[in-house]
Amino acid sequence: MSHLTQTLTTLGRKLDRPRGPVGWLYTNNPFYVLSADLVFIGLRMSFDTSGRTIGTGALMIALLGYTLLLATTACLLIRVGRVWDDARTLLLLVVAMFLAISVTFDEALAGNPRLGRACFLGGLLFAILVGEGLLRGIRLRLGPLYHAPYLLILCLFFLYPLALTPFLRDPEGPALRWLLFGFSPLASLAFLSLIPAIRRGRGYVAKNGSPWPYPLFPWTLFGLLAAAVCGRAAYLCTSFHFVEMSRSVGRSDSIFGPYFLVPFLLALDVLLVEAAIASRSRPMQRLAMAVLPGVLVLAMAGHRPDPVFRGFLDLFRKGLGGSPLYLSLVAVTGLYAHAASRRVPLGLAGLTSSLLALAVVGPDTYHLNGLVAPRPFPLLAVAILELGLAVRRRESWRSVVGSACLVATITIGLDRLGLGHHRGLAAFHLAVIAAIGIGACFRDRLGRFLQHLAAACLGLSCLVAIRGGPGLGDGVPEDLLRAYPLLVIVASALLGYGIRCPSFLAVALVGLTGWLAGAGWRTYRDLRRIVVGLDWIASGLIFFALAAAISLLKTGLPAKWADGRRADPLRTGAEAEAPGPTG
Repeated sequence: MSHLTQTLTTLGRKLDRPRGPVGWLYTNNPFYVLSADLVFIGLRMSFDTSGRTIGTGALMIALLGYTLLLATTACLLIRVGRVWDDARTLLLLVVAMFLAISVTFDEALAGNPRLGRACFLGGLLFAILVGEGLLRGIRLRLGPLYHAPYLLILCLFFLYPLALTPFLRDPEGPALRWLLFGFSPLASLAFLSLIPAIRRGRGYVAKNGSPWPYPLFPWTLFGLLAAAVCGRAAYLCTSFHFVEMSRSVGRSDSIFGPYFLVPFLLALDVLLVEAAIASRSRPMQRLAMAVLPGVLVLAMAGHRPDPVFRGFLDLFRKGLGGSPLYLSLVAVTGLYAHAASRRVPLGLAGLTSSLLALAVVGPDTYHLNGLVAPRPFPLLAVAILELGLAVRRRESWRSVVGSACLVATITIGLDRLGLGHHRGLAAFHLAVIAAIGIGACFRDRLGRFLQHLAAACLGLSCLVAIRGGPGLGDGVPEDLLRAYPLLVIVASALLGYGIRCPSFLAVALVGLTGWLAGAGWRTYRDLRRIVVGLDWIASGLIFFALAAAISLLKTGLPAKWADGRRADPLRTGAEAEAPGPTG
């Protein structure tokens, strides 16, 4: 007897730390999952649930019995052996079986509503009783702020199909199609009820009766439920839409598209933001902001040409006032604004980017090929946001972004007012004014660069206006074109002295020189009409001036004058060092 006891003890010690493939199987024990999959597939293949009472009842009893077996095994493992690793798998499988029961009897509900209602209501009662009994049996504490959302989500899986049954006879009707779409938004509300629990933090689930740390407990459970929501949203559209056609043909087109999941995924991102803020995890906050553009990709994906899909897509556009991409972008913008107000990293950048995207995504935009011409109001919102942040944070680069959006807004407004032929000149001068203003407000490197750039643009525009030419300033009054160089010269001189920028003074000097040269040339052209030999006279005067300059150089006076200027500082210094007269 003692020898047998010693042998069993030695074997137990060897099994505590097995190695190799056997050790992996022993530690992870995937056989519960394989068992549940095989049993469920086998039961579904064995019984007909198209509305026959005997087959449906037998399948229901078999599923309930196997689920009860899993729950009992989990309870015994924890109460007797404290085997928490295997029990965790079993607990998740029990919940998965609850969800499997909720989707198994769709066909029965469509074919025999009375029998289907009994299956769904009986399944819900069984899921609640077994789930509560299992939690009490293993002494696992799930706080009320987590427990209530779990029950709410469970009820949604079992009760939502019952709301569809009155409308199954009219698959073309809008009510059934809207209800099929409505599962995802309703599931979003159910998951958002977790926000109070998330804000309580990890301390709310401390001492829960298990060795599982936060967030492994309880978020593994809600991760399973979230995955089930995505699958159920697609399966509802298959099992409850065009039921008669699917029976006769064997398949039917579905109204489901990936954009059905957008409301639910946005709700999950809200939960992720709240969890990141509660845990003060900057990487998690950045992750929550970085994954949001993926929702927009989902809103554009999976569009099909079949009439069933396109029919609800048109109904969606007319009923909600926008395409899935447009409404998803509006929702993402609101979520970024919420995150920015909570000081989440990348929130402001995401808000600016989404507003810029709204400028080219309209209510009828379904994909990137349908982008519209830039709209002014989103650009104006970006301008106000960035300029306000630039003033508050003293960041010059934000003022550049805001000014660019403001200039674009004004330019688009001119185009809509019928002044589009002036938008190029208006945009140029508004950009120059914005660069001057940024340089005056921000004395950093970017501000100084913008000042010099604005001065160069003003000088170039002044010279172009002085030179003139066909097509320059079409529609602009002639008097304004003539006065433009003088306005630029005066403005540049005032700016040069006012903000102490030599570039504007140089522009004023160059502009004045060019204007005088242009005025002189125009006067000369007018005189040529009166004095026929003016060209010969001017050429003679030029050669006379050249000859006189050469003669002046020969006299040596310029060289003596230059030598005298160089000697003056030395003489002045010697006189200053000489002693004064004595008394």
